[in-house]
Amino acid sequence: MHHLRQGSASVNRLEYGAEVEIDPDRLEDFFLVQIPVAGHASIQCGNRRFDSTAQAASLVSPTLPLHMRWHAGNAQVCVRFERDLVEQHCAAHLGHPLERPLEFDPELRLDTPAGLYFIRLVRLFAEELMLARRLGAPAHPLANERVAEQLSSALLNALIYGQRSNVSAALARPAASLAPRFVRRAEDHIRDHYAEPLTIEKLAAVAGVSARTLFSGFRDFRNTTPMAYLKKVRLEKVRQALRCCEASSSNGVTEIALDCGFSHLGRFAADYRSQFGELPSATARVLRAGPHAARNSAADTSE
Repeated sequence: MHHLRQGSASVNRLEYGAEVEIDPDRLEDFFLVQIPVAGHASIQCGNRRFDSTAQAASLVSPTLPLHMRWHAGNAQVCVRFERDLVEQHCAAHLGHPLERPLEFDPELRLDTPAGLYFIRLVRLFAEELMLARRLGAPAHPLANERVAEQLSSALLNALIYGQRSNVSAALARPAASLAPRFVRRAEDHIRDHYAEPLTIEKLAAVAGVSARTLFSGFRDFRNTTPMAYLKKVRLEKVRQALRCCEASSSNGVTEIALDCGFSHLGRFAADYRSQFGELPSATARVLRAGPHAARNSAADTSE
């Protein structure tokens, strides 16, 4: 096992020396690219099964169930990206928060122009990390966070634009025109007052237009409605609160939801799961319990 890390990304070389079966279920917190450099592995990720070789890496999304068999003599280079890093990077390119968890096609072909480009970037990233380790951080430019950020960004761009995913169609669409000022005023008010009882009429008054005009503006420039945007912001605030402080019980989750503006809790958990791929109680439970055994077994393959 060899491990090199920089920020929220790492490159690892791993070989077990015997045939092993790995069943982590879902990785949950990170995306993982596994590139065989010798031998092969049998991969089942989501509803896809394939044989991973030097020409076909596996790209595992954290919300998809995973089962693997690394055959004897199989050595792999594994590139790990923390989930928050990838989703924030993708949202920045889309121009809006993700509407559902990001999921890639798990078979990453390395014999295509996009795959060959990704491999070149991985080699460069690994070489720079090894050089930084030999020279010591202060003596090497990778110690500069901006340089590390640029390399990580290039790797992520190679994935989100070069590999099929559930946001590929959205990324391929021409960028929307700049939203009118009244839409941005409504968005700013929602972000600043999301916990308050907001209605479409109140938002229209703040924006200085009619409710119908506000609906049209959000539909044409944001591909959503004002109230759907409000719900998305509230869900993001709940997730931030669950990750930053300990919700010690289901009552704690309820209190956070109420504090973030949810007054009708019947659909809250379902909406949260739809947006983030897990129940709010699961987010809180991970914070309380720390990494659990199933996740550790997956992390063993990448760190």
